[in-house]
Amino acid sequence: MMTNTKLHFFIIIFFSIILRILSIEYLGDKQIDNEWKIILFNLENNSLFGYRQVQDQIFPNIFMPPLYPLFLYLIKILNPFDTFYLKVILYIQMITSILAIIYLRKILLNFFTNHISNIGTLIFSLFPLFIYGSAQISSISLQVFFIVIYFYFLFRIILKIKFKYLIYFSISSGLLMLLRGEFFIIFLLTLLFIYMVNKNFNHIIVLFFASLILISPYLVRNYYIFEKVTITKSLGFNLWKGNNLYSLPEGSEKIYDKNMELKIKEITLDKKYDYNIDEIYKSEAIKNIKAEPTRYLILYLKKLFAFMFIDFDSTYPNYYSFFHIIPKIFISIGSLLGLIFLLREKNILNYFSLYYLFNICLFSVFFILPRYSLALLPVQIFLICFLIKKLKINI
Repeated sequence: MMTNTKLHFFIIIFFSIILRILSIEYLGDKQIDNEWKIILFNLENNSLFGYRQVQDQIFPNIFMPPLYPLFLYLIKILNPFDTFYLKVILYIQMITSILAIIYLRKILLNFFTNHISNIGTLIFSLFPLFIYGSAQISSISLQVFFIVIYFYFLFRIILKIKFKYLIYFSISSGLLMLLRGEFFIIFLLTLLFIYMVNKNFNHIIVLFFASLILISPYLVRNYYIFEKVTITKSLGFNLWKGNNLYSLPEGSEKIYDKNMELKIKEITLDKKYDYNIDEIYKSEAIKNIKAEPTRYLILYLKKLFAFMFIDFDSTYPNYYSFFHIIPKIFISIGSLLGLIFLLREKNILNYFSLYYLFNICLFSVFFILPRYSLALLPVQIFLICFLIKKLKINI
């Protein structure tokens, strides 16, 4: 016989699936646009992983991380029927989001009661932006899935050391780095956290080199083309987009400086074009910040607030929808209160406090898009569950 706890979880999963199907069928993307469209076209027709194009010349990409475009390309190869291509992608993303819900609950059960774990799972599964994200051609669904898997094996390592967990954690780490290049910083900080908890340097060596082996083919590719050992080179563009004359918290891509335009036009049209243009963006962004430090400090604080709570200057369509704003404010306040309580204690869950604070402080240096908050959603669930546990809230 099914227990009440299992029945509640089954109901959560059932409604999660139904809502995601409805979102895909009625709100889902109908075509691939923007950078994904360009990269996919070049992979299909030019056998080149390239994004930027000048004077009919396509340049090797180092701007966009490779995993999501390769995912789109793989589905295209395996499913050549254009009629079903988009639906296959969206339904795979739906499956990954459901798996993320299942594995998040597995982690929660290590630290909280069945009741609190079900509450956290319910909030996570029904968060409107998470449901909507599955229906969009965006890497965020895969990112949320791999982050949850990353957390799952992180705590498997900490709570019960087995060699297979080290390998699984390394795989999820490598895939996240190929999905979001900046995750390499989080990975290194996590290794430090694991060492502080377990005091086993051999495990750190295994984790580091196993992850390095997974991403090494792409590192070799980039070194061969750009003579740099890196996954992506987009820091300059991201810094400039979030720190120029027209930047709001969500950034601005409008080039208004004539000297900057001239520098971009004078870039040599060779295989290092993607790398060199990012260097120009970086130098211009640093120049902006040095010229008006107060202006960009205030903008940084606005981005910080937008990431944690609400972006009052957002121009994104439907951003101010009741179904987006109210849940986001609710979960933001709850997770902040949970973080405050958690930081006052010596608790292994403080990893999530540090993860939350580091991400907010880091990404606010650049620019904040609405979907960015989804990458922190699993962390916020843990902070809210801790708040419920601490206050002994009876829901």
